[in-house]
Amino acid sequence: MTPQTEDRLRDAFAAGAELVSAETLRPADQAVRPRATRRLPGSLRMAPLLAALAVVVVSVAVGTGLRGSGAVQPVTEGPPGPGFLLVARNDGLMVRDAHSGKVTDRVVMPRSPEGSTRGVRGGYLLAGTGEGRTFYVAQSVLSRQTAVSTTWFYRIRIDERGRVAELARDVISPVTGTAASSLAVTDDGTRLAYSVDGEVCGKDKTLRFCPGARLTVVDLPTGKTRTWTNATGDLWSLSWAADRRTLGFVTMSQARVLDTTAAGDTLKAGRTVVQGVDAPDAATISPDGHRMLVGRRYPSDGRGPHRYTIEEYSVVDGRKIGTLFGAEHAGRSIPRWKLFQYDATGRHLLFTGNFYPLSRLDENGQVTVLVRQEPLDSLGASQEMLAAW
Repeated sequence: MTPQTEDRLRDAFAAGAELVSAETLRPADQAVRPRATRRLPGSLRMAPLLAALAVVVVSVAVGTGLRGSGAVQPVTEGPPGPGFLLVARNDGLMVRDAHSGKVTDRVVMPRSPEGSTRGVRGGYLLAGTGEGRTFYVAQSVLSRQTAVSTTWFYRIRIDERGRVAELARDVISPVTGTAASSLAVTDDGTRLAYSVDGEVCGKDKTLRFCPGARLTVVDLPTGKTRTWTNATGDLWSLSWAADRRTLGFVTMSQARVLDTTAAGDTLKAGRTVVQGVDAPDAATISPDGHRMLVGRRYPSDGRGPHRYTIEEYSVVDGRKIGTLFGAEHAGRSIPRWKLFQYDATGRHLLFTGNFYPLSRLDENGQVTVLVRQEPLDSLGASQEMLAAW
């Protein structure tokens, strides 16, 4: 063993030792209860030991490479993740640094007609390609005169400094009827999916809302569209797998997947992954298409706080894999998750809830708070916030 290898081993075991604090050495009955808990994959929980073992493996691999003719593969800690976020709140649409949450630019959207919007001011839905540089925005406004919504679709590109480099309007034709309810784009930015909760029927005195959700997928280079209908309920939490054909979504109390290249024009062609999803909690499919994250709520029995978790399920058979993250909330209001979005690699997760700040969860288990919640309004509810990377 070389002196360099011995130094690396010492450094690795020292890093592991730093994770042991005085708190972890207290008797069990005196341990401090954490406010938020997360259960990460076993490989992450064994990180200190694996770090030490990795040094040995790297040393052996380097020695073998130097003695043999094969090329030596560099060892990295993985990509740093997306560079920027697009965030919509009541104070507008902003670009933020995806590591610190700091504002890097404000987005000035074209002026829209007067009318009512739902969600954040401006009626926005956001989607990103997962690398933190290309975003799509759907903006819906309800006319007070006709009770008909119009949704416009924009593309925003961000430069390396986090500044808006492009704002393109009408990347697809505006949609009239009812407001768009969910939005997702593939990692290469070629397929855009959106849903609407129903349509406006009749005219004049017979004007009314007719239920019946619809899902539309647009091939952006060609403009070709395909639509599926869903008679059982609204749609939300649209998300694409990296194969650019598998779409995850939630309807009623089911988290489902749809092969958008298969035959059929109704969402009955899809497959249920998880039953009993609380509406309107968030869900998302992983880029590899193997896992689905689902928000779960466990209301208090009156003797403790409410608990809410991010749980992971197998897309193949619906089996619960584990609990990725958990948090607690004291009070009468029920907490829920509002957003889950993986980055393009599946190594970083963007998430937020009505009582949890916008945060990122990295592959190493580190949670970083990016944007704090706005103060509660007069009814005790947090203001709406949307985000994408």
